[in-house]
Amino acid sequence: MEENNKFKILFESIKSKFDYLSNADNCLDGKAGTLMGFEITLGIGYLSFVIGGLEGIKFYEGVIGLALLGISTILLLIVNWSKNYITISVNLFDHKEYLEKSEKDLLLQLTSDAQNAFTENNKILKRKVKLYRLAMALLIISSFLLILSKVGKFYV
Repeated sequence: MEENNKFKILFESIKSKFDYLSNADNCLDGKAGTLMGFEITLGIGYLSFVIGGLEGIKFYEGVIGLALLGISTILLLIVNWSKNYITISVNLFDHKEYLEKSEKDLLLQLTSDAQNAFTENNKILKRKVKLYRLAMALLIISSFLLILSKVGKFYV
């Protein structure tokens, strides 16, 4: 029985990592959605500002800034797009053999399933984080370009 406790502790440990990963992914999705809304607002605001008075607008800085802002928004949309995540629960209709396993074998199999799910979902999260960071960098660059496009004499 003591050996089963060891496997239960191991399973709970991996399950805890899986839950942490899931929470991190949800947090990233929330940040990306908020940032995407901000970028769209910034783009619409800039366009309405430009349409209201084209004098004093530096064309290239404005166009490049809007293009980078658009790319950043698309990257954030990709971050928020639904992904195929693997869960740690087992579909018993497809895997009836789980019901026939001993407690020890079942814990070992569930632990292995949970570790595989964590590994695959962690790869997805790492890709999403890279895209999010790139989108943030593009937002910062585009913001500076949009500001520069409206500043009259920035260069000394």
